Amino acid sequence: MDRAERGDGQVRARIYQSARQALDAGLRKQGVTDNLVIMQQRKRLEDKIGEIENEEIDRLAQSAQPVLGADVDPFIEVDAPVRQGASPSAPDVAVPLDASRASPAYATDTGALGGVTRSGSTASSHPEAPSVAPKIAPAGYGAEPVSTVVQEAPAIEEISPNTKAKGRKGRKGKASPDAPAGRARRKKRGFLSHLITWIVTLGVVAVGCFIFYQSGMVQSIVDEAMRSANRPAAFNASGQGPSVLSSRGGFSEEWAAIFEPKEGAVFRAGSQAQAQIATGTEGQALRISSATPNAAGDIAIEVPVEVLRELAGKSSTLALTIQSAVNQQSQLSVRCDFGSLGTCSRHRFTATQEKLDALFKVSFDRTMAPNAPGRILVNSGLQGTDRPVFIYSVRALPGQ
Repeated sequence: MDRAERGDGQVRARIYQSARQALDAGLRKQGVTDNLVIMQQRKRLEDKIGEIENEEIDRLAQSAQPVLGADVDPFIEVDAPVRQGASPSAPDVAVPLDASRASPAYATDTGALGGVTRSGSTASSHPEAPSVAPKIAPAGYGAEPVSTVVQEAPAIEEISPNTKAKGRKGRKGKASPDAPAGRARRKKRGFLSHLITWIVTLGVVAVGCFIFYQSGMVQSIVDEAMRSANRPAAFNASGQGPSVLSSRGGFSEEWAAIFEPKEGAVFRAGSQAQAQIATGTEGQALRISSATPNAAGDIAIEVPVEVLRELAGKSSTLALTIQSAVNQQSQLSVRCDFGSLGTCSRHRFTATQEKLDALFKVSFDRTMAPNAPGRILVNSGLQGTDRPVFIYSVRALPGQ
C-alpha cells in the first residue's frame, strides 16, 4: 500500500481482494481442504483488513481536517432531515460548511468501503469531528436546506460504466486475469489448419487401405469371385444350362478322363519342379510343387490322343480337381499344348484347404486331330516355393 495510492478507496479494495485471492491460492497449494481451517484463515485476514482499513480512515480523517480562517464563519444553519416517526417540532441542526466536501468514506458512521464495514466505535474515537453545531449561521443560508444524507460508497464489485468502458478500450481482446478460462475468446482456425487436418486424415485412410491390401484378403476375394464366374461357364454344347456335375456331386459319364493318380499315369516335372503320387485328405492325388513360375517349374500331364480327337473343332470344358497341400492357399497356373490342334490361354486358380473343381473352356477351330498326345502344363510356383498342390483328377467335357 505504500507504493500505491492508498488514499483511493478503490485501490485499497483491489489490494484487499488480491490478498483474499492469494490466501485461497496458498491454501489450495498447501492442500488444505478442512473447511474450519479455511474459515479461520479467512476470518483472520478479514480482521486484519478491517484493522488496516480503520487505520487508513483515521489517517485520512486527520489529514482532511479543515483549516478555518479567522474571517470565515464555519457554520451554516440547515434544517434537520425529516425522519420517519420524528416529531414535527424537532430542533434544527447546524452542519459545518465544509462537511459536504468531505469524502463519503469517512463522512458516515457505517459505510462499506473496500468490502469492510466501518464500526461506530471508529467514528466515535474522533471527538474533534463536530457532528452537531449551534444555531449560528449567516443570513441567507437558513432558507436553503442542506441534506446531510450521504450516499453509501459502492461495493468492490460495482464498477462505474465509465471505468468499464475505459477498461474495454485499454484491453482490446485481452481476457481478464480473474475471468474463468472457459470465457477466453477462441481464435478461428485458418485454412491451413483445416488443410493439414484433411491431409492427415487421408494419409491414415491410405495407410489402412494399403495394410488391408497387403494382408491378402483382397486377393482372396478376387479369386473367389473369379472362381464363381468360371463355374457357370461350363455349359453343354446346346447352351441349355450347366451339365458339368451330376446331382450326386460327381462328374457325369459325359466327362472324359484325362488323368487319374494311379499306377501308369503319365506326367513329367520340370527341372525346378517336383511331382509324385501321394495320399491326400481326399484320397490318392498327384502332389506337385514348383520352385519357379516359369517353364522350368511346369509339370506336364499327358492328354491321350483319343481325347484330343473329341476336342477337335469344338468348344469344350476342362476340369481339374485340386486342393492345397498346406494349411494356406496356393495359387497355380494352367495352360495347354495340344500340338497341331493348338494351345489355350493361361488360367490362374487358387487352391484352398477344401477340395474344389477348377473349370475353364477351350476352343479349337481345327478339325484335324494330332497323332501325338498333348500336354496340360501346371505350375504352383506363383507365390514362391513351399506351396504344393494336390491334383485328384483332370477331365474334359467335349462340346457339340
